Amino acid sequence: MEIAVIVSTFERPGPRIRCLASLEAQRGVEGLFEVVVTDDGSRDETLRVLADAARCAPFPLTFTTHRHDRFRLARCRNEGVATSSAPYLLFTDGDCILPPDHLRIHLAVRQPGRIVAGDCLRLDEAASARVDADSLREGRFPARLPRGERVRLGLKGLRAKLYEIAGTPLRPRLSGNNIGVWRSDYERVNGFDEQFVGWGLEDRDLQVRLERLGLRAWSILLETAPVHLWHPPAPSFARNNEGTANLAYFESLGHRPTFCEDGLVKPATAPTIVPLSRFVWPPMRQAA
Repeated sequence: MEIAVIVSTFERPGPRIRCLASLEAQRGVEGLFEVVVTDDGSRDETLRVLADAARCAPFPLTFTTHRHDRFRLARCRNEGVATSSAPYLLFTDGDCILPPDHLRIHLAVRQPGRIVAGDCLRLDEAASARVDADSLREGRFPARLPRGERVRLGLKGLRAKLYEIAGTPLRPRLSGNNIGVWRSDYERVNGFDEQFVGWGLEDRDLQVRLERLGLRAWSILLETAPVHLWHPPAPSFARNNEGTANLAYFESLGHRPTFCEDGLVKPATAPTIVPLSRFVWPPMRQAA
């Protein structure tokens, strides 16, 4: 395996099935990738639906889960990495669908010392409802993407290239739906800091710590971007993280250490995650 795709998820199985369908349609990477769907303790039918999908997936597909206790995206991503084995990691979200060449392009641009940064195009509710899993499996990616979104992402990609030329710190920014990073670099900073609970800033913190190692972000926006399917905003969402505990925590760290204490490697007293391997259904075992 060359690349592990880490897909974070929580309930609403419809978009997750479409995300997996878009992974089935990836071109030029047959036998080169594995997928880990890392769940935040879904209490609906999400895991049953995804476990059924795993029975016919044309790539290695593994699940992880834990008992739900607020929104713990950083923990999900660390659990997904711990369950995977490929030397290169690609993070995305279960409400995103990936263009057919997305993985191939990520593999082509990876380089030592580079973090690949991206973002996504956003569909509205009506357009999202028209995205069909069977069409995605057949390679029919949505052709009519919103012009305004394409322009927005194109301009953002051009700005990102200027940031690269200027060597601007923490630019371009990492966005959790489209991050590529070497496993060895991720392990050197101990992954995402699990003290971030709720929406936002866990990816910003990861970038700060990776850049302290001398890595630089490189934008992939002009080459490829996932498409985000509409859903209501998360309860913990706050624009620019204003007034959130995550913002207070981020600002309190000051000169934070490169290696976070509560990350990929857990203290000896931490519960062990239980991967839900292919065809393990039922019973559903959960980490405490």
